[in-house]
Amino acid sequence: MIIYSEYLFLENFIAGWIITFFSGKIYGRDIGKLRLLLCSALCGAFSFTMFLSVMPVVSFALKALFTIAAVTIAFGLQNLRHTIASAAVFFMITVLYGGTAMALLSIFGWQGIASGQGLYMPRVTYLTVSAASVAALLFLQLCISLIRTKRQAARTLTFVTVSMGDRQWRLTGFIDSGNLLREPLSGKPVALVGKTLMEEMLDGLTDVDARYAAIPFRAVGTNRGLLDAWRADSLEYTGGKIEQPILAVWGDGNFLSEEKEKQILLPSEMLERGIYTDVE
Repeated sequence: MIIYSEYLFLENFIAGWIITFFSGKIYGRDIGKLRLLLCSALCGAFSFTMFLSVMPVVSFALKALFTIAAVTIAFGLQNLRHTIASAAVFFMITVLYGGTAMALLSIFGWQGIASGQGLYMPRVTYLTVSAASVAALLFLQLCISLIRTKRQAARTLTFVTVSMGDRQWRLTGFIDSGNLLREPLSGKPVALVGKTLMEEMLDGLTDVDARYAAIPFRAVGTNRGLLDAWRADSLEYTGGKIEQPILAVWGDGNFLSEEKEKQILLPSEMLERGIYTDVE
């Protein structure tokens, strides 16, 4: 059997890209393009270890080191707990994606053998493998969508800490999937707060004008318009932190109830945290 190294690298590079991308979705972390590229390249390079003849213990150690290196590249340096958690997610996505693709191949009559660290498929064309990979990708997307929907339902309410200048505010947050506001220039999602709360946040700041932004909107049953908005220094939530979040002013800000004054209406994209992080 002839194995072309460029095809082997490319196949595993694409698979690595898919696995890394969806690991980020499940884990709740945004992965930059460079990190995604480097992690995919590592997956492609690691495929050549199938030609190594090593003991099972050494093989397991290599796979463990590869997984740790992959999640470190993808998510950056983390503490031991988060490293293990992200490695578990990466491994889970690998098994789900690879297992689905192999199951689809077997359904359509694939015949081959597994030996050592490789799978030998003499009768399978690249078109067949590509079709199975695409089908596995769609299945993976369906699974993640179901998980996200389930977790989102449990995360309607949350708590966030907004920093503005040298002060902080502990706010009750409501995650609203219908809030699609974005800043035109940066494309960042926009959160909503009440006028009274915003005046309190801006009081005493010397750079109010530099923080200002105008957010176009169109609500159901109303005409188009502009919302006054300001950039805070940070927005911290359970499991993460958003630098320079954009807060727009909308009415009195009683999004949850009349009793709660310090409230914030969050777009679901701003707090898309995956399945790992729990709400307080």
